[in-house]
Amino acid sequence: MSRSQASERRELFVVCAPGLEAIVEGELRGLLGGAAELRAQGGGIEVEASDRDLLRLSLKLRTATRILARLASFRAASFAELHRRAGRLAWEGLLRPGQPLVVRASAERSRLYHTGGIAERIARGIGERLGAPAPLCREEDAPPEAARVIARIVRDQCTLSVDASGEALHRRGYRLATAKAPLREGLAAALLLASVDPSSEGEGEGEAEAIVDPMCGSGTLAIEAALLASRTPPGLARAFACEGWPSIDRALVDAVRAELAARPRVAPPAPIVASDRDPGAIAATEANAERAGVRAWLTIRQAELREAAPPGERGLVITNPPYGVRIAERRRLPAIYAALGARLRERFAGPGLRWRLALLVPDPSLAAATGLTLAPRLHFRNGGIPVTLFVGAITR
Repeated sequence: MSRSQASERRELFVVCAPGLEAIVEGELRGLLGGAAELRAQGGGIEVEASDRDLLRLSLKLRTATRILARLASFRAASFAELHRRAGRLAWEGLLRPGQPLVVRASAERSRLYHTGGIAERIARGIGERLGAPAPLCREEDAPPEAARVIARIVRDQCTLSVDASGEALHRRGYRLATAKAPLREGLAAALLLASVDPSSEGEGEGEAEAIVDPMCGSGTLAIEAALLASRTPPGLARAFACEGWPSIDRALVDAVRAELAARPRVAPPAPIVASDRDPGAIAATEANAERAGVRAWLTIRQAELREAAPPGERGLVITNPPYGVRIAERRRLPAIYAALGARLRERFAGPGLRWRLALLVPDPSLAAATGLTLAPRLHFRNGGIPVTLFVGAITR
């Protein structure tokens, strides 16, 4: 067994959207076990993990943005000191000689504040350590093989990390077709996990909640619900930067992928329905669901909001309605949310029905416009817009 397969340990920082730390921490505990020592910070979770765990997290995490491998933290009050200290680090385990680099640098309350100069000194030190110049690229010009180094300097303390993910983790590979204002896949998964009904724990499959998104856009919520219910690792269809690191054997990568791919997927225990009035949105949902391998498990149809109906006695209506970016659109929003609430009270409430609503809104007054009693569950930003997830029972 090689050194990497034996169990090399790394300090990882699992990055997430601010506000989702508790959701990501819950995922990490489920994947690494209760004994894992997790340290939550703003915008992510610190954890020590083996290379095998790093690969499993890359393939299985649903709500994180990316994973960084922390290499070192040291004082650097001058460019000369930064260059010298960076050049002493063991980059050879994570980078290849001559590999193009993107250095994402930030500085706060430090004597080094010129981010371009910081990036240049770090790249020079890496090149000297590896014995070949490391070409420094801008993000927009970086070739696919480029590695990404993250440098953060706060009060002259420099922390250097290497991006283990490559493309952001929310890029599963299935969403090539989009509708207006698409919700990122990782955020959609976070909404679903945050909307779980605590009272359903321990109930049999017959009690599983159906899922309905009556304004599905490109279908991200429904597709993520199917991936979650079927226990499909969301990263199986894509590659990760850490899979090409010199310190990680290809045999280990292949073994972890084979292990996860061999686990049987299970059909969702309750219906998942995606509908939208826009035929373009329905076409996008169909195409995305096919690429994700979950088309057979979804009911997808073009329908007006007033046509929404429950596919069973119990379930969750979860949706990300329009935010109204333009002023004219914003004026119509209360009426849209009032119509949504009226339709849900009419069709999803009553004797024998137990349905809940999970609603992502940019303004709490819009949740109130539904006429339902909803409580906030999550606060984060979607496309730069502050939003809140509200959840509550659908009652008359």
